[in-house]
Amino acid sequence: MKKFQFRLAAVLKLREHREWEWELKLGEATSRCVALQDELKRVANEHRQTVAAGAGANSADIEFRMWQGAYLSFLEQQRLQLADELQQAQQAREEIQQQYVEAMRQRKVLSGLKDRQELSHRREQQRIEGKTLDDATNARTARARGVIQEAGLDGAL
Repeated sequence: MKKFQFRLAAVLKLREHREWEWELKLGEATSRCVALQDELKRVANEHRQTVAAGAGANSADIEFRMWQGAYLSFLEQQRLQLADELQQAQQAREEIQQQYVEAMRQRKVLSGLKDRQELSHRREQQRIEGKTLDDATNARTARARGVIQEAGLDGAL
């Protein structure tokens, strides 16, 4: 049986590699988004802890309240900056995800074509094999009839 050879195998390989590259980029972008979300949670937790620490302190301690207010302002600025970075990172991730989906679609188109051609090739090879077996069977039957006719035994059958 003749081996199947996909003529666009090199193109398929390139598309598989491109899909893999976009998948890696998507993983990196997702990791960046998760890291920013974790940092936002850390800042929010730090803010809560600072507010809670001030609740138990002596309300007459003005210096502590000034430092606490400054630190809370710093945390708020950090939170706003992180929220902006997260929004940009999520937007970049969505763009990368679109590229990944497109690369996957292009690879799937060629993979589907390869599968259909391989199935067609297999069916054609089975048809050829069947025809070859039929020809061999017919030749054997014809030879057997020829032997019978030469012996003059055709009327005996």
